[in-house]
Amino acid sequence: MSPSLPIETGGEGNRDRSLAGVPVELYPIVLIAAALRLFRLESESYWVDEVVSVTIVTSNTPSELLVSVPGNDPHPPLYYLILSGWTALFGTSELTARLLSALVGVATVVVLYGVGRRLFDREVGAIAAVLVAVSPFHVWYSQEVRMYNLLALLTAISFYWFVRIQAERSTNESGVRDDIGYVVSTVLLGYTHVFGLFAILAQNVYVFSRPLVRTVPRSRLTLRRWITLEGITALLLLPWLARLLRRTVAASGGAAGNVSWIPLPTAETVRETFAAYLGGHLFEESYPLLVSLVVAGCLVLALSSGRHAWTGVDRDTARETERGTTTEGGPENPPVNAVYLVVLWFIVPVLVPIVLSHVVTPIFVDRYSIGASLAFFLLIAVGVQTLSRPSLRFVVVGVLLVGLAAPLPTYYQDDQKEQWRAAAADVESSVDEGDVVLVSRPFTERTFGYYFDAADVPTVRIPPDASTDEIRAAVDGRDDVWVVLSYTDSSTNQRIVDAVESRDNYRGPVEVNRYNSIVVVRLERTSDGG
Repeated sequence: MSPSLPIETGGEGNRDRSLAGVPVELYPIVLIAAALRLFRLESESYWVDEVVSVTIVTSNTPSELLVSVPGNDPHPPLYYLILSGWTALFGTSELTARLLSALVGVATVVVLYGVGRRLFDREVGAIAAVLVAVSPFHVWYSQEVRMYNLLALLTAISFYWFVRIQAERSTNESGVRDDIGYVVSTVLLGYTHVFGLFAILAQNVYVFSRPLVRTVPRSRLTLRRWITLEGITALLLLPWLARLLRRTVAASGGAAGNVSWIPLPTAETVRETFAAYLGGHLFEESYPLLVSLVVAGCLVLALSSGRHAWTGVDRDTARETERGTTTEGGPENPPVNAVYLVVLWFIVPVLVPIVLSHVVTPIFVDRYSIGASLAFFLLIAVGVQTLSRPSLRFVVVGVLLVGLAAPLPTYYQDDQKEQWRAAAADVESSVDEGDVVLVSRPFTERTFGYYFDAADVPTVRIPPDASTDEIRAAVDGRDDVWVVLSYTDSSTNQRIVDAVESRDNYRGPVEVNRYNSIVVVRLERTSDGG
């Protein structure tokens, strides 16, 4: 085994490094993760997708969330069911609704530590956990009322149990417990997001490729046992899989779907996705070259190192385990090719959706691959640990942490989401009963309406392709006109404003305000006629 930090996995040394049964290194990591996810949690208003989440759970019963909503929303129902119960207890304010995601984000860090420790050791688990703790990508989605962090958490839990079932026979008590843990967590994963299915696919690729890949050892997980577990999982997922299949067939036939906004992925999409994992989407300029090189170097070291091919034991002991000749004092778990497993965990949920995007319909979005990003950070941690000098490992981890944390001040200081709360409050403070508000998109009408509390002032949806006559008809008989523009291009914005202004009795724009991707224009009525 290559040299590594003196981290014990059992015995007296392990007890010395634990507090109340929790490894001491996990305490500061969890504190950092919690602090970054709770800081300014309520400072920004909901953006479009968050309002979708909140309005879905407040306007539907749990049975409707389970049966009716999946027919209209592209995502499975589990997150909405959890959010429905959460908001029933704590309300729908930005703070309380986002708190659910923040807590899930902290739990993800803890579970990833456990996966890294079980696959490799405490050092790899700690490095991967602290990198995810400060990752702007994970902080961002820990402060958003959407299902992406739940997707990450359940992906990590599913892989945790997947590794355990390699070790235990199904006939003993712990083996049955591990089987149940795997099936339950994987079914929940499948009901959280369609990209959870790609994580399950990665696990299947690992199991069925064992006879073909020389460095993948045999385990106590037989093919019969695995097929049984996957059959139970598929049976429990069948209601959602049937809906998904119908939707996929319709999309392949050219039917418009509710993911039609997703662009076709390219090589640049892949590069931007990996940069997003590191917080690159928050940099106005290119991501720091030094950090990019360090990350690339760590990934190369992880992929080229063979020392983790047999997890937790040396190769001779691993071979004895395969032959069943290990003594009673041998390793607790039979070997797993940890690097190969993590590579599949990383690659399959990225590569397969991109291929499907070109074959069926575009489905790849970087945030959908948040589960794969956990494997990305695990591989970086493995690469760090291959360095022989402890001091060098500390330096590399320090560089990575500084690079990951660098965008966070910008993230917290500047508005990242559209400020619908401020835009609605501005209009509401000045609007009169005879005015009208034009909103440029159906989904932005719902978001603006969530914050706009002036029941005597109508809000009219103006489609981007609305004709001049349609726009004029919407303002007939009204006093001032407020135009709320978002998710439309500048030429469409100008056309809508010009259509109102072209009426003889309107003058404007007399006021233009911007709220981070939202433009509010006010046009004033000057007379009753031309």
